[in-house]
Amino acid sequence: MSHRGITRPKNNSMIKLLVILTLGILLSFRFALGQDSPPNIGGVWSTTVTAIDHPNWSVEELFACNCTSETYEYLDELLMPENDHLSALEIEEAISTHNRAAIRELYTQEQIDYLAVFDHADDPSIQCELFGVFRTILHNDPILIEQSQDQIIIRPEDLAADRIIYMDGRGHPENGPLSAIGHSIGWYEGNTLVIETANISANIAEDALNIHNADNARTIERYTLSEDGTRLHGQFTLIDPIMFSEPLVLERTRVFTPEVELLDAPCESISGEM
Repeated sequence: MSHRGITRPKNNSMIKLLVILTLGILLSFRFALGQDSPPNIGGVWSTTVTAIDHPNWSVEELFACNCTSETYEYLDELLMPENDHLSALEIEEAISTHNRAAIRELYTQEQIDYLAVFDHADDPSIQCELFGVFRTILHNDPILIEQSQDQIIIRPEDLAADRIIYMDGRGHPENGPLSAIGHSIGWYEGNTLVIETANISANIAEDALNIHNADNARTIERYTLSEDGTRLHGQFTLIDPIMFSEPLVLERTRVFTPEVELLDAPCESISGEM
């Protein structure tokens, strides 16, 4: 009896130790899985253009645009206390002017010559053609991201084009045909979705900024989810040595808006044709 009374506590201690070690291993394994899992970016994401009243915007984000990093640095200066006399409209106009100047500094002579003769009446969207990939990326209306293991589909509004991003490890097709939407592949880097698009044909890159891309331009997009899951920060790099002296990098943040439904206006109401 005494012998059993002495050994039982030792067995219980051993069992408790094994349980603790097992739980520790399981928790570590679960944490590792959580770290390796991709960010959950599925759903509808909006910019200030259509969701200006959303409560999650910061003051800086309320003035956001498809802007260069230099322009955002300038915005920080404009929002300092010594500039409290500036109205919101004055800040918006200053940001727009600064951003356009920053982008123009990267124009090659080819871009300058092209813009000198370009007629906006020749915009393909007037004839109900879908936007090219750059114009689709920079379109400020809401987007719906459908996320799966092998691919991601990004659905925009209006004449912006649906996009398929292949996530299965494939590369771009060698000597593949050029198209307005190009060929997109993607991967994850921590909490960031990275998309590379190649095989792109010449098109309007962004009508509001009045920029164009040449054949075989390519782009790198980086979408980083905030820690609380409410913001998706986008960084867009346009690589086109024919039209730009160096890569053009623009940034903009979107906010998660699950209550928003995408709207597709008929082409005639967009182009003005009836």
